[in-house]
Amino acid sequence: HAVDLCAAPGSWSQVLSDRLVFASSATFATSAAPATPSEEDNDNADNIKIVAVDLQPMAPIDGVLCIQGDITSIDTAKAILRPFEKQRVELVVCDGAPDVTGLHDLDEY
Repeated sequence: HAVDLCAAPGSWSQVLSDRLVFASSATFATSAAPATPSEEDNDNADNIKIVAVDLQPMAPIDGVLCIQGDITSIDTAKAILRPFEKQRVELVVCDGAPDVTGLHDLDEY
């Protein structure tokens, strides 16, 4: 269970999807036998949830629920938590920078 705050344009969400959803749906074999996903692997992939949130709209990303909203809003916080059905979020990613000066060029890092 992961949340990507200030997610647009979505590069970290894509990494999370690739690493968590798609990596868990494949079985990596150490022998010469071909790898095939097991039923348990598919169940694990179905249980992985990734939510991406930003004020800006985002293009859809496979395996990621994209929410357009303000992360400081109570309604957005509830929308973020809803898909997890009272389960714990295990990873929060945020590469957003606060708009300290009001001048975007000065607030960049």
